[in-house]
Amino acid sequence: MHITPEMIREQRFRVKLSGFDREEVTNFLLGVAEDMEEVMEENSLLKSELETMRGKQRDLEDIFLSAKQFSDEKKRAAEQESATALAEARNTAAAMLAESQQKIDEAEQRGREIEEDSRARAREIIEASEQAKGALDKEILELKVKRMNLFAELKSLMDSYQNWLKEMENVDQARG
Repeated sequence: MHITPEMIREQRFRVKLSGFDREEVTNFLLGVAEDMEEVMEENSLLKSELETMRGKQRDLEDIFLSAKQFSDEKKRAAEQESATALAEARNTAAAMLAESQQKIDEAEQRGREIEEDSRARAREIIEASEQAKGALDKEILELKVKRMNLFAELKSLMDSYQNWLKEMENVDQARG
């Protein structure tokens, strides 16, 4: 049974011999009823405030959940963006590395080609030099032979002139 302040105000008791003072009991019941009304009003206000607080708590929980979801979404987006940027950076680095390696390989190949060309050119120069040296050696030998022949001819010519001069002297002496 739920007792209300009205029930307390309207409550009447039977009278018996040597019972309580009616007026005192009535005043007491009225005081209890007033106190009960105050308590009930206060209880009602507290329930209303509690409901308001619960509403605010729900609102705060909703805000918190929204903030958490927003934060989680931002975090996921940042992680995804970071992963994408990292993947792009790795891809770019790998491409740059591959390109650099290709350029190094090309430079090494070009270096080998230049070295090979230089060696071939050097061989050609050496062969040409050796041929030129052989030709010069042959010319020198020919010139030496010509010189020797020329000396021999000159000597023979000189000997012939000397013999002629002696004969001319002998002819002059014989004439003379």
